[in-house]
Amino acid sequence: FFLFFLTSSLFGFALIRKIFDQVSTISKNIAENVAKDISGFHQPGATNELNGIVQSFHVLDKELLGKFEQLNKKETQINTLKELSDLCYVTFDTEDLLHVTLERALKMVNADVGSVLILEQPHREAFVVLASFGLEEFIKKGDRVDFASSIAKFAVINKSPLLVEDIEKDTRFGRESRPHYGTKSFLCLPLKSIYDVFGVLTLSRKKTDIPFTMGDADILVPLLSNAAFTYDNIRLTKKSGENVRQIKTLENIFKLLNSSLRESELFHALLNEFRDEVPFDLALLMTRVENTPDRLSLLDFVAFVPTIFNALSRGSHYCFTGSVFDRVIKQESALFLEDISELSHPVEQELFGKQGLGTVVLSPLKSGGKVMGILAVGAFNQDALQGKEYQIARMSHTLTLAIEQNRLTSSIMKRDQEMEAVKQIGGILASSTFDMDKVLKHTMEMIREIMDVESGSLLFLDKN
Repeated sequence: FFLFFLTSSLFGFALIRKIFDQVSTISKNIAENVAKDISGFHQPGATNELNGIVQSFHVLDKELLGKFEQLNKKETQINTLKELSDLCYVTFDTEDLLHVTLERALKMVNADVGSVLILEQPHREAFVVLASFGLEEFIKKGDRVDFASSIAKFAVINKSPLLVEDIEKDTRFGRESRPHYGTKSFLCLPLKSIYDVFGVLTLSRKKTDIPFTMGDADILVPLLSNAAFTYDNIRLTKKSGENVRQIKTLENIFKLLNSSLRESELFHALLNEFRDEVPFDLALLMTRVENTPDRLSLLDFVAFVPTIFNALSRGSHYCFTGSVFDRVIKQESALFLEDISELSHPVEQELFGKQGLGTVVLSPLKSGGKVMGILAVGAFNQDALQGKEYQIARMSHTLTLAIEQNRLTSSIMKRDQEMEAVKQIGGILASSTFDMDKVLKHTMEMIREIMDVESGSLLFLDKN
């Protein structure tokens, strides 16, 4: 029995030892594999095999949960990109596109303060806010931000994301953080078109103090690339539509210039044609008086507000010395008046102030290298004429051609009348019976038609 007990004990010991050796080997292999694949894991001691296995499984469980979180985050990002891609196919409004892009960007990096700034064209001297979130008390849609003093300009200049972990410690800026931005960390990402950077997206956090990282920027790059590509396509589509409308307008203008319309009918038709491109409420066509160089005559006007018709009269003369008209004539260049309330000259008040206009553009009418008149275009909305300088200049050139065409046509018609009158007078003299009264009567009739007068007399010297 004792021998059997010893044999059984030896067999049990060997079996248990084998099991423990296998457990030790498994623990060692697991620890080595986990240490190789997962950074930050420390292999347990040789006497702690079971604990090592448990620790390894804890690490694996933690790593698996982290991977699941990353996977969910990636899924959210992909869904966000898909939503934005779907939106790109159904919207042609750039402001809606930028607003949705900002919302998605805030969600993807857990930010709660942001804005989309677009560069003003063509001078690129300021940003215009087209979308904002969390900054309503400080920055509103439509506000202008100076380009030179803005930190966002570095994202435009470098054409790459600008990451600031702490603006007060960053040697590039070294200025205090503004309270409405929340944390001292922020992120600026450029919005790039095919040719250049056209704006930036800025992000910050108020609710948390976690600084941004380049990983956040990398996450947002696909979103912003898609949004910028769509924005550029929409912009180019609109520009193409505008070019088509401009070509159609030019075709209609050429037809009008070659039509039988003259004087006021022609001016009105041309101005109405241009109103599709320039949303003006009042247009004044003024020419210089030949024998009075300091006066302008109101040749014609078009008003889309009935009350203005009673305040203006065609053919009225205005002394422009010392007024904005005088400045335009001397400088021979267009003048943009953004604030009519600052005008004080009597002519300016008469033509613009009393009409209640919000903004006016004055463009010279030049012929033969000299200013022959001025086109004044006004609107009640102060922003209505912004960016319309090129179209207004084209209006001036076209109306100058129309005025010159009318003058030439009138001169030709007058010359034809004179030649016809001379022929008639010659015919009367050739066929007359030397009846002096009859000849003089016909002569006076011809003179009346040529000179367009109502009455006159012909005087002869007495015999003595």
